[in-house]
Amino acid sequence: MQAVDVFRRLSSKRSSKKGKKLIGETAGYVSTSLFVLSNDVKMLRSALWCSGGGVKEYEKAPFHSPFEGTINLSMTAKEAISSQPPSHKGFLTIFQDESGLGAWNRRWCSVQDNKIYYWLYPEDEVNQNKQPHGEIDLRNCKTETVSIASRLDCARPNTFVLVIMQAAQPGDRASIITESNGKTTQTKYLLSADSREERKQWMEVLNKCLQSVISWNH
Repeated sequence: MQAVDVFRRLSSKRSSKKGKKLIGETAGYVSTSLFVLSNDVKMLRSALWCSGGGVKEYEKAPFHSPFEGTINLSMTAKEAISSQPPSHKGFLTIFQDESGLGAWNRRWCSVQDNKIYYWLYPEDEVNQNKQPHGEIDLRNCKTETVSIASRLDCARPNTFVLVIMQAAQPGDRASIITESNGKTTQTKYLLSADSREERKQWMEVLNKCLQSVISWNH
């Protein structure tokens, strides 16, 4: 940028007037930078998703600022959390469709990267040759807060519900847990923990995942 080049030349002249060497001119000697913070622009999450790329004004620039005109930036953003990502492992009993009939299947489940992966046995998770038996992508979760399943949904104790909605895929069909209209497919997962305490732990971890997902999708 022309403004930056001008500022660099000015900084170079100021450094030479003070008798200081520029970086790289003398081995082992580093000059003091004359660059100072002129101003800053705050980028809010809401601006990242607005149409037109989210134009931000460089406001309250001081009179001596070397910048003028327009600075174009190309940016990408992705979901990230500063703390350790929520994770949890243990057995859950999942209500699944089997040949048109409902069946409760006990599975070893692991929450990783906002997904619930499940296997038949715990040792299958550490076996690199064993792919997950299935997965539930929380990024497509329609449920904003995980809660206990109502008696109308399920009378089994310590059961909670997750409703997943995603774009319809070839081969999607309606079942006792799935609805598809050709454009979207919605699946209602009933997951049952072994005890009241384990159910609370699962719900707490899953709600943390959903909070992160929802904050980036809205």
